[in-house]
Amino acid sequence: MLYDDFKPIVDLVLNNWTALQLAVEHGMGAPGGEKTAQLMSVYVARYCVENIIDVEDLTELLEDLMDEEFETVCHDNSPKEVASLLVLYLGLLKDGHHDELRARIEAMPKCQKWLSEPIHDSVPPQCHGNPDDDTTSSSGDEDEPQNEFMNGAGASSSNQNPEPMDEDSDPGWTVVRTRRRK
Repeated sequence: MLYDDFKPIVDLVLNNWTALQLAVEHGMGAPGGEKTAQLMSVYVARYCVENIIDVEDLTELLEDLMDEEFETVCHDNSPKEVASLLVLYLGLLKDGHHDELRARIEAMPKCQKWLSEPIHDSVPPQCHGNPDDDTTSSSGDEDEPQNEFMNGAGASSSNQNPEPMDEDSDPGWTVVRTRRRK
């Protein structure tokens, strides 16, 4: 079965993804980040095998998973790099180019395999809805309030009274304001 051959490849690629590893190590998102990352690997492998994928769609899926599961936004283009590798490796696997696939995988940097630990067969994260549904992306939400740093007002604020740090209405996010001394 294609999934059984592709899942270890997904594990290997995600094991090498620094953004995911840092998000798990630093406890971003809900408790149990390592298990969430393992389930993310299952979800990504299934998504790739069961759908016709391209780099853009898979990049968006990875960005959504990192944001929703780990409250992490990657500004380093790494989701696109990971998506490109996964699409390439899946294509090589489907086309039967096992020698080339093996050579590319062996050329990857060696790392500690922290995602490949066995987990019981449970359902991967389902809060993402239909993969073809664009409603999970927050890039088009204009009704959401932005914090002061997103619209530039926070950096130029000249309030003399230091304000205590407030927690934003969105759980898990904290607005940090600088305190200026004269």
